[in-house]
Amino acid sequence: MIRSRPGVRAAVSGMGVVCVLLIGCATGQTLEGFYVDEGKGFRVRLPRSGWELMESPGADLALRDSRSQARMAVAASCPGGESGPLPSLVRHLFFGLRDVKRLRQEQVQMDGVAGLDTEITGKSEGVPVHVRSVVIRRKGCLYDLLFIAPPETFGARSADFDAFINSWQFLSEEP
Repeated sequence: MIRSRPGVRAAVSGMGVVCVLLIGCATGQTLEGFYVDEGKGFRVRLPRSGWELMESPGADLALRDSRSQARMAVAASCPGGESGPLPSLVRHLFFGLRDVKRLRQEQVQMDGVAGLDTEITGKSEGVPVHVRSVVIRRKGCLYDLLFIAPPETFGARSADFDAFINSWQFLSEEP
């Protein structure tokens, strides 16, 4: 039996765009411009320009920019995140989207750990979406980072997601 994370499926605002619904619960806190989750072993700088914290079932951290209708989220499954190769785990995030077109997929390093960065377009309930995900596994945890926006505003806010990813730190030095 294949287990899967429900993926990009929780409704998040007036335009019907979807965000993250992943297994897990929020255990972190915001401290001096960072979101820190000691239990799941990471910290990440919160974006500043126009992003607000929001609730999203199953996400450890969820943010929205109401001007662009963009969303960011982090969900960590610790311990025992779903098994399998990262490309398969990435596909599970996009279950429920229609007309999916993969734009790119490449390996990345986040704080010295290899992950998979994927960008797609698709439709959720008939609404076009542009999604970027970074999936990484470390020390028995599976980390899903997502950025989703309407195609027309994706480019304007994608630098914020780049900065978010680049600020990622694991709290212990062991891989």
